[in-house]
Amino acid sequence: MTTFPLTDCCMMLGIDPKTLRHWRNLAQIPLQAHPTDGRLKCLSMEHLQHLASIHGRPMVLPEALAPSPLVQSPPHPAPETLASQAASDLLDKLSHLETQVASIQHHLTQLTLELPQERELRYERRLQALEALVQPSAVVAPLVPLPTSAEATKREAGAPHQPGRPPTPRRSRSRVLPLIEYSAAGRYMVICPKQGELALVPDSPEWFAWLASLSSFHFVGKGGRFSAHRVFHKGQTPYWQANRVIHQHRYKPYLGMTERLTLDCLEQTAALLQSYLQAR
Repeated sequence: MTTFPLTDCCMMLGIDPKTLRHWRNLAQIPLQAHPTDGRLKCLSMEHLQHLASIHGRPMVLPEALAPSPLVQSPPHPAPETLASQAASDLLDKLSHLETQVASIQHHLTQLTLELPQERELRYERRLQALEALVQPSAVVAPLVPLPTSAEATKREAGAPHQPGRPPTPRRSRSRVLPLIEYSAAGRYMVICPKQGELALVPDSPEWFAWLASLSSFHFVGKGGRFSAHRVFHKGQTPYWQANRVIHQHRYKPYLGMTERLTLDCLEQTAALLQSYLQAR
């Protein structure tokens, strides 16, 4: 068996040592010891011809290195090798496509399952927002007996009003509360009854300044809803308190000062109240 050192093999194939090492590892070709110098690693002529055939590389045999003028390397790889390599590449591509199709089918299945839930949640949020916005526009005033002719005559004559019956205070008309709502578009909308939608960035200085100007508002978040009211006590700093009636029971969790009304605080309170609703 004729063997050639690795340096001569690179010259015969016209490649660098790194490429030769890569080709040899792919073909799983072992190294052989030199017949006279054990420090040199060699390849046999059959292995060189095999590498040249696989990679379509012409093998040049210098006269000083050629063991026999009859040994020639084929200029092109055999048709069987080309067919086998093409079939292997095609199988790899088909396997990759099958993996992609399976991933797409799984993603479509998840979207199909999540779509009805998203529609139901969006409908519930819009319904809750409409319920909060649509308030009775007027309050029925209590019936007051009409004055008699004698009382009317006394009032016209300047008679003082009878003591012991203070005038009945008139109840103010109900009003629509400002609304902070998480929309289906994935962002928070701030709606003012008088100014419409406000372009406020949550947790910004403008956000807290706007909240400081309110006495109450309605919040519809990702996982729940509630109404918030500012509580005033004499000698104390005003603070905010949530309010929601669940199963004929009124819950009033503490929210804190205006500077604590971040989106995280509001969402946590809404989720807490929603858990009371789902617990029964």
